[in-house]
Amino acid sequence: MLRFSRLSRSASSAWVAAAAVAVFPTWELWRERRALEEFDRTHGEPTVYGYVCQFGSGSTLSPLAPLRHDLDAIMMISTEWAVPALVVFLGILACLCGRDPGAVGRRVAGLLVLAAAIGPLASLYSDRGICRETIPLFSVDWLRGAAGGWGITQLCLPAAAALVFAVSRATRPLTAGEPGESQAGMVWRRPVAALTDYLIVVAVISAVAGAAWPLIGMGFKIHMGDGLLERVDVFQTSVKPAELAILAGLFLYVWMQHALWGRTLGKRLLGLRVVAARTGGRLGAGKAALRTLFFPTLAFVPDIGLPCLLVGGLWMLIDPEGRVLHDRWLGAAVVRDQVKNAQPQT
Repeated sequence: MLRFSRLSRSASSAWVAAAAVAVFPTWELWRERRALEEFDRTHGEPTVYGYVCQFGSGSTLSPLAPLRHDLDAIMMISTEWAVPALVVFLGILACLCGRDPGAVGRRVAGLLVLAAAIGPLASLYSDRGICRETIPLFSVDWLRGAAGGWGITQLCLPAAAALVFAVSRATRPLTAGEPGESQAGMVWRRPVAALTDYLIVVAVISAVAGAAWPLIGMGFKIHMGDGLLERVDVFQTSVKPAELAILAGLFLYVWMQHALWGRTLGKRLLGLRVVAARTGGRLGAGKAALRTLFFPTLAFVPDIGLPCLLVGGLWMLIDPEGRVLHDRWLGAAVVRDQVKNAQPQT
């Protein structure tokens, strides 16, 4: 049961100010979008370059281009749905629900700074030619673009993070032993494990698809340079075999490993395991399948999937045990791996 506490007037004011600053990029994005739509209605929408680029070869894409494209898509959706402001709001709620204000403030500030940095670093393009091509990582053009790619988001989110961090330093910490304290060591492990699994899936799909093209034909072409989120739209009106194959491969990769061992390759490398919260044993094939539908498959539902997944992940800020929303619903928990030489479930 949640226990509620009070914040001082100055702390509350700082949190509210941080939320207002964090929501400003969303307001600016929608204002610019309305202006662009008005311009298109007046002058018409250009389409020629879009078709030329759609059928381009994309031969200069770097190996990490899928990740960069997907991160760029995630940050765009995060801004559209005011996710940074939601992070601050959940931070306020977590403090009111009795979580350690210092720990919550540091996590919220870290998320805001990370969101600000991903934009300039993720998906950078050159301006040469009709179709902009991805700049290779760590090249001179990439460094120049990262240094000059800071906009309103990169000004507002660090400012909001500074407010949150300052109030977290000034707030008296709670006594030791608050709920969820044992989860603190996994704050960075879970996203790194997910990133590792992402890179493995992209590498495997790219290798398999490259070998399968000559056998199946061009109708099965998979261009992984666009990333997973931009290519997989199986819930749209037209269903393509390549997109179904990507979604099926991702589902099997996550589900089978969780059902057999309770951990994917990424979790194995980071020392994490998914268990049943009540017993500490394996989750089971059925619940592992449901968990896979929530994460990561939910991200591919158009329009609402990825925002719902982001909200579910941010739930860990206010959950008494630091669990994400889909784990709370399914009675699952991600814990540090203490089991050696685990055998597959029979």
